[in-house]
Amino acid sequence: MSRPVLLIEIGAGPLPQVTPAARAAASWAPPPPAAAEISPPTDVEVKPGVESITISWQASPLAGATYVVWRAPDVGGAPGAWRIVTRTTDTRYTYTDASGAISWWKVTVVVNGVSSGDSSQNPVLPVIPPTTAELIEIQRDIDKEKVDRFNADAAESRKRADAVAELANLVALEAAARTEGLIEQAEALNKEVRDRTEALLNERLAWQAGVSQEAATRESEVESLAYALSQVTAGSGTQFDSRSIWYFNADAEGWTGNGTPSVVDGWLRPADATSFPYIQSPLGLGIDGTAYRFVKLRVKRKGSPVWAGRLQWITQASPIWNEGRSAVAAEPLWDPMGVATLDFQDIPWWPEQIHAIRLQVGAAQDAENYFLLDWVAVGRPTPGAGVAFVQEQTSALVLADLAEASKRESLAAQLRGDYEGTDPAGVTVGLYAAERDARVTADQANARATEVLQARMPAGQGTLATEASVSQESQARADGDSANAEAIRSVQARMPDGDGKVASVQALESVSARVEDTEDGLRAVGERVTSMTAQLEGNHAGDEDTFSGDLDVFAGSKSVYTVIAEGDLAQAEAVERLDASVGQFKAATTTQLQAMATDVSAQARRIDVVQVELDGKASAQALSQLKSSVEQNADGIEAVAESLQGVRVDLDGKASAQVVQGMEARVVQAEGGVAQVLAKAFLHLIADGGSGPLVGGMELGNNGNVVSLRFLTNSMEIVAPNGAAEGMEWRNGYLRVWKGAAQRIIGPGFGANGDNLIDYFGPNVGAAAASKTNAMMWMDANGSAYFGGQLSAGILRNAVQTTTTQTIGTELVNGPFATNGRVRTVTVSFTRRHGRVQTTLGPSGFVAGAGQNTARVDVYRKIGNNAETLWQVLNVGGSVNINNEPDGSDLAVSNWGGSFTVNDTSPSSETMQYRAVISGFTAQDVTHTSGTFQQQTITQSLSMISIEM
Repeated sequence: MSRPVLLIEIGAGPLPQVTPAARAAASWAPPPPAAAEISPPTDVEVKPGVESITISWQASPLAGATYVVWRAPDVGGAPGAWRIVTRTTDTRYTYTDASGAISWWKVTVVVNGVSSGDSSQNPVLPVIPPTTAELIEIQRDIDKEKVDRFNADAAESRKRADAVAELANLVALEAAARTEGLIEQAEALNKEVRDRTEALLNERLAWQAGVSQEAATRESEVESLAYALSQVTAGSGTQFDSRSIWYFNADAEGWTGNGTPSVVDGWLRPADATSFPYIQSPLGLGIDGTAYRFVKLRVKRKGSPVWAGRLQWITQASPIWNEGRSAVAAEPLWDPMGVATLDFQDIPWWPEQIHAIRLQVGAAQDAENYFLLDWVAVGRPTPGAGVAFVQEQTSALVLADLAEASKRESLAAQLRGDYEGTDPAGVTVGLYAAERDARVTADQANARATEVLQARMPAGQGTLATEASVSQESQARADGDSANAEAIRSVQARMPDGDGKVASVQALESVSARVEDTEDGLRAVGERVTSMTAQLEGNHAGDEDTFSGDLDVFAGSKSVYTVIAEGDLAQAEAVERLDASVGQFKAATTTQLQAMATDVSAQARRIDVVQVELDGKASAQALSQLKSSVEQNADGIEAVAESLQGVRVDLDGKASAQVVQGMEARVVQAEGGVAQVLAKAFLHLIADGGSGPLVGGMELGNNGNVVSLRFLTNSMEIVAPNGAAEGMEWRNGYLRVWKGAAQRIIGPGFGANGDNLIDYFGPNVGAAAASKTNAMMWMDANGSAYFGGQLSAGILRNAVQTTTTQTIGTELVNGPFATNGRVRTVTVSFTRRHGRVQTTLGPSGFVAGAGQNTARVDVYRKIGNNAETLWQVLNVGGSVNINNEPDGSDLAVSNWGGSFTVNDTSPSSETMQYRAVISGFTAQDVTHTSGTFQQQTITQSLSMISIEM
């Protein structure tokens, strides 16, 4: 059945005249899709390596992205022609490049056959590996660094030993300072009581015999007081009681004058003047002119000065110097030494308060004629030749917030003879004094007891002959936030022998305890100090005369014990020091013990130092330190134990020798487990003969992973028990092993001059006589070697290889090496493989193009120092293997390969060297019909082997 069909053309134009009309192209056909825009890779980094270049970039977010790596040579600082190096789906590629030339790199992205624009273009220079000479220099630097490090370790250990010795000295000085402080305190106490009693003696010498008693009581609303004083005194004779006295031992003691006076060996010398060379006392004397009307002075005459003795004075009310307030004195009689004592008696200055005085003894003074003053005293005469004195004083006082009781007892006796001075050290004295005080206030209680025993006996012209004393002070104090108790006891004895020598002994002991409430909490401290010294002072000690003799002799011991306890600290420490010296020879020992614990750590330490010295000429010391500690903190636990010992000898700064050895064990444990362990020991020997320190020794370490042992020495010998028949030694950097008639030596610094040996095997002639002429086998530092014995199934083999992918210009050198002159079999081979992979599926594939795979390798030979010549040529061929898979990856592999083996029959007793260089290279073109491929790999090997049977 047929049906009529009506065709209607829908379009802009009119219907054609002829029907049926030809179909026109429709204007509504869809346009082809626009190509997608693909961004180039970002963050492209090019990093050089040793004979390589690594390129990396950020991955593209598009699926199925393939990256194309491009390379271009550098042409005048800009990239030349770009060539594809590889296609890959990775974001990193390493290219082997041994050219040493700058190259340019970029990366593009290909997705579904559409390529992106170029990434940034980056130039790079591959790292050229160091040459053999540079490697040798680097190794020398490394070896030197090892020696420098060993020397630095030795210097550090020496500093540690010196620091320990210095610490011991500081501890000893601190102990000595504490002892000296206590001695000064005891002497001050002794002097205070002695001066107090002697003042009473001097004050009462005017009495022939006397007894006095005094009692007093007083009461009021807020006060109750009782006081009693009794004393008995007997005395006879007169003496001078000084109100003010100046000795000028070290300085002018405030005296001025007509020009500045000076002190010469304890004598005051008025300034030179043509007239009125007076000296003037300090202002503010405050002397009662009614009670003290005598001025005494001891004067020495030098040359022939003119006498003019005059005394002047002023008061605060009348501060003007004038003749109305003056007195004159006639010239005294001078002894053979030109010394005299001058008296100004019954001076008419009463009843005024004397403010200052002026003294003139000469009419003029110059450098040749002048006067000197030994001392000046203002006072009064008092009788006395012998005195005995007993005093007892008791007082009690109660106030509203104070209670106090005290008792003072003094017994003293003097025998003065014809001595007229005021210094009790010049007379025979016996003294006992005791004082006790108790005082209580609203917030404090204090009690103190003091006792002094003293006896002195003068001899000759008043020179001190013997002296003995015992002093003791005890004190207890308590208040609202502290309590303190202290006791000091001092014993002294001293005696001269009449010829200028003096022997003395002193012993001191102090014990203190203190408890206090501080801002940080309660604190308790205890301390005990003991000191004993014995000394013999020679009359000529210190003189430089060869026959001076009379050496100073000294022996002493000091010990300090301290304990401390407070909120988070407990500490105990003991220091002991012994000293002995005779003249310039001195010896000392110091020991310090310390134990300390806190809330996070514990530590114990012991230091022992013994040292001797010949003053300014030689010294020697030995020390030892033991230290252990454990600490826990936020990072974990650390435990450390250390031991350090050292001995040292010095000779007047000209030579020294020192040995320091130590051990250390350390463990650090973190929260996650053991983080660090370390055990090490060292022995450092340092000797300096005047040309600088020479260091040797050994260091041994173990960190739980590696055990290391280092020696720094010029020689080390290991000798077998059977004597010289066999043994081993390390000496001057080389190792020598010997047995019977044979020896082997390895290392530098031995053998005949000019042989430059580093390895030797031959007769046992010793290291110095080893040479190439008597060796069975040798190697030298130039790279040459020789074997002159017999080999069983042995060969001489020398081989080299390079795997760089650079073609033309790549070379390798075999040699120079020693030969026995026999036939050498030389094998040279070259292989190269270039693989390409296209992972996109489809009918396209790899296609081999024009050209062929070939290579040429030129082999050069050099004998001894002769010129290098072309010896052999290796021509290499190759092929291309293609495997295209429509449903798999396409593969194309280009191969090059070839080798030859040649017998080199040239006889030679000199060194040989072969050099192979790639001088020609071609490759057959390989392309993919799709225009690109994704992966590429290149491998290459050039090798050369020389075998001498």
